[in-house]
Amino acid sequence: MSLSRLYHCFLIVIYCCLPLTGAAQESERDSLPSHSLVYVREADTYLRYFSRLNGTDITSNLDEFHHSFSQIRAGYQHDNTSLPLDAQQGSGAELMFFRAQSHMKTSKNAVAWGEACYENGRRTGISWNLNSDYKRIFPYVIADTTTLSMLREYYLFRGGYAHQLNKLALGAELSYRSTTEYRDVDPRPKNTSLDVQVRLGAGYAVSAQRMVGLTAGAGRYNQQSNVLFMNPQGNRVLYHLMGLGMQYFCFKGLQNAVKYEGSNYLIGLSTYTKNRMGLQASVDLAYETVQKRLASERDVPICDAFQTTWRGDVSWIGQRKQWTYKVTLNVEAVERDGQERFYDSGLTNYQQIASARPFVFQRQMMCLSVTALRRFSPLTWLIIQPNVAYEVQNTQYIMPVRQLKTAFMIPSLQMKVSRLFSKSLLSVGLQTAVGRQMHHHFVFDEPELFDKPVEMFRNNAAMQQANYCDAALEVRYDVQLIKALSSVFVQITAGHRWFDNHQKAYNTELSVGVTL
Repeated sequence: MSLSRLYHCFLIVIYCCLPLTGAAQESERDSLPSHSLVYVREADTYLRYFSRLNGTDITSNLDEFHHSFSQIRAGYQHDNTSLPLDAQQGSGAELMFFRAQSHMKTSKNAVAWGEACYENGRRTGISWNLNSDYKRIFPYVIADTTTLSMLREYYLFRGGYAHQLNKLALGAELSYRSTTEYRDVDPRPKNTSLDVQVRLGAGYAVSAQRMVGLTAGAGRYNQQSNVLFMNPQGNRVLYHLMGLGMQYFCFKGLQNAVKYEGSNYLIGLSTYTKNRMGLQASVDLAYETVQKRLASERDVPICDAFQTTWRGDVSWIGQRKQWTYKVTLNVEAVERDGQERFYDSGLTNYQQIASARPFVFQRQMMCLSVTALRRFSPLTWLIIQPNVAYEVQNTQYIMPVRQLKTAFMIPSLQMKVSRLFSKSLLSVGLQTAVGRQMHHHFVFDEPELFDKPVEMFRNNAAMQQANYCDAALEVRYDVQLIKALSSVFVQITAGHRWFDNHQKAYNTELSVGVTL
C-alpha cells in the first residue's frame, strides 16, 4: 500500500511539473530574468546538489559562490511520530525559527560568511531522558519514569573569513551554540548547554585550478542540568542510565544536579578545483570526549564517552552540452565507547576503585549518488539524483549481554524542477526513499535487573528494525518586488513516512523570507 502511494505521489508531481518543462521548448516571449534571481537559483538549487566538499574545509569557501548572497527567513516547523524511533530523543518537535545566512565577497581574493539562527518551541514525547543534546552525551542521561515535553530555546552564531595570497589561501571559522530546555511541572529539569568550535584552514594551489587544503579544529562543550520537584507527594526518584536499560545503582535517588564537560578535535585533508569541475575529495577525522560529573556530589566524575568519527567523500563533476553531472561516494564510520567509574561508599570522599567500558555504539554508512542537471533552456532546469545507501548500526552492552544491531539498504530518488520567469522563480522538488532491512539482531538479557524501562527499549527495537517508505515535497516561490531585494520568497516542505508495523511519521515546515 505504501509503495503505491509513493508511486502515485511521484506521478502527480511529474504531471504538475510538465508545464514548466514544456514552457522551455516554447519561444521565450518573456523578458529575461534579472541577474539577482539567477544568483538565487545558483545558491538554492545548484550548490545544494553540486557542492564540492562535505563542509569541513574552510578555504574552499573562496570559490563556492560566484557572487555575494544573503538570505533571511522565519517560519514554523512541526514533526511527529506515532511511535518514536528512539523514545529518549522524543516523538517530535514544534517550533518557530529565524535563520539568516550571508556569503559576501569582500574583494577579488577574500570572502566572509556568517550564519545566525534562533529557535523557540518544544520537544515532545520524551521518555527516560531529562537532558538536552542526547546524541552528544548518550547513553549517560538522567531519567525518571515520566513521558514529557520540554520547552526549548536554541541560538547559533557562526562566522568565517578566507583570503587568497598568491598560491596560498588562509581561513578561519568560529561558531557558538547555546541551548536552554526546561519544564514548569514536576519533574522540572533545566538544562543549559554551550558549544564553542573554532576551525583553521590553509590551501595551496598546486596548479592553475587544483587546490589542496588542510583543516584543523577544536572545541569545548558544556551542559549544566538540574532537576527539581515541587510537589512533595510526587515521584522523587531519579535514575542515572548507563545504556540499554542499565542504571548506576549507587547514585539512584536524589542526585539531581549533573554537568557534562567535553572537548573535541578535528583534522581534515581535501583537494578540489576552483572551477568546480573534475575530481573533488576530502577525508577528516574527529575525536570527542564527554565526561559526566555529579555536581551534587562534589563534581565526582562517574561516566565518560569517547567517540571517533571518520568521514570521506570523493566525487567527479563534469559537463557535456546541456548536462552537468556529478558522481559521489560518501563513507562514514563512528565508534563510541562508554566508560563507567566505580567508587567506594563515599565515606572517604569517593575514591575510585575501578573502571570498565561495557557500552559500545558503532555506525557505518556508505552512499553512492549520481546527480544530473539538464538545462532545457537558460530558464528551465531539471535535476535528478538517484542514491543508494547501506547503513549498519550496532548498540551493545557487554554484561549483561544486550545488543541491538540493524543493517538497512536505502535506495532513494530526488528530483527538482526550477523555472525562471521575468520577475519570479519557481522550484518544485520531490524526494522518495525506501528503507529495507537486511539484517537485525536484538538481545536483552536479564531484564529483571531494572525492569522499568524495558518496554521502552523493546519499542525502540521494533521501530528501528521496521521497513519504511518516505515521500517529501518541497515548493519554493521567489518574486522580485523591489530593486533593493533580490527576492521575497515563501517555501513549503511536507514529508511523510510509512512503517511496515503500521506506525507513521510526518513533518511540515512553512517559511517566508527575503534574499539580498
